[in-house]
Amino acid sequence: MSRVVDNDTLKQVLTHYRCSIDQCTVSPLGNGLINSTYLVSNIKTNFVLQRVNKHVFKNPQDVIDNADLINKHLLAKQQHSLYALSPIWQISTINQQPMVIDAQKEYWRAIQYIPDCFTVDKVETPEQARQVGSAFAQFTAALSDFPTTSLTETIADFHDLSKRMNDLRAVINTNAQQRLSSCQTLVDFCFAQQDFIDEVASLTLRLPLQVTHNDTKINNLLFCAKSNQPLAVIDLDTCMPGYLMHDFGDMVRTCCSTLAEDGEDLANMAVRFDIYSALAHGYIEAFGDKISALEQQSLTVGAQLLPFMIGVRFLTDYLDGDHYFHVKHQSHNLERAKNQLNLYHLLHKNREKLDKIITDCAITLN
Repeated sequence: MSRVVDNDTLKQVLTHYRCSIDQCTVSPLGNGLINSTYLVSNIKTNFVLQRVNKHVFKNPQDVIDNADLINKHLLAKQQHSLYALSPIWQISTINQQPMVIDAQKEYWRAIQYIPDCFTVDKVETPEQARQVGSAFAQFTAALSDFPTTSLTETIADFHDLSKRMNDLRAVINTNAQQRLSSCQTLVDFCFAQQDFIDEVASLTLRLPLQVTHNDTKINNLLFCAKSNQPLAVIDLDTCMPGYLMHDFGDMVRTCCSTLAEDGEDLANMAVRFDIYSALAHGYIEAFGDKISALEQQSLTVGAQLLPFMIGVRFLTDYLDGDHYFHVKHQSHNLERAKNQLNLYHLLHKNREKLDKIITDCAITLN
């Protein structure tokens, strides 16, 4: 979906928040692949305006309801000094509605803007990685007593690897875009990982469900401009019942590669083990006794799983005609798929090293 929004639509939406397009500045914010997000600024106020991708989130109301439930729980924890970060509030319209539906039936919401903070797009140092691991662990640990059944699945089977493999099979069988010949080798590689796929299926049967964020990139943290410390976890759209290995794995896939997610120089891709170690240390330390031994052991599987699964998803979207992720050109999703599956390959062949780092972190912290 295009990120471009016409002025008539913005004018209509902004009136619901006592805002005139003639008296404010609206500028794109962030680089998310799903929703379209803008910063609205004027003399009186600043807030974040977001168009929720209704093709990805079939019921945008669920996204908003989940976020409200989570933030209320986190606020209660914060008030009892059990959560050091800040909840982020959604803003109701002038009619006390949680969202605006425009003339094109697109869904919009407003979110609190926190001043004097910044986001980071890429982890540069082990200390940043430790902060990332710690912040997301604090978020999930604070929700460890939140009933997972209270949340609606905003995207059904989001991290179900079997479902993702079936989706890939389906688009291969139809080959509607006639793109299969350009990626057959990559497709074959995915289906050759059956032993790993079976291991994941077996492990998920034994892991406890937690409220997980499911999009644990560093740019989903706000950092305080004064202290340079994490201030808040943002973008709760995919917060759902899940497993800790999912969140840890997403941190690994977005922080531990020497290449960007769509980088093409695969021959020079490497795993940043110093960053991996710092992520593990921050994550395990912040959880303390709220992470079980099995969950701790599962982190290495998660580190491999998320690059593999997102690689499969990028490949599926490429074969399907690029309906899910924003793309800049026709082969963008294919480049992303090659990148992430190569990262999985590197992590998989270094599994023993990954295991040892997790074990050493746990021993050191205990």
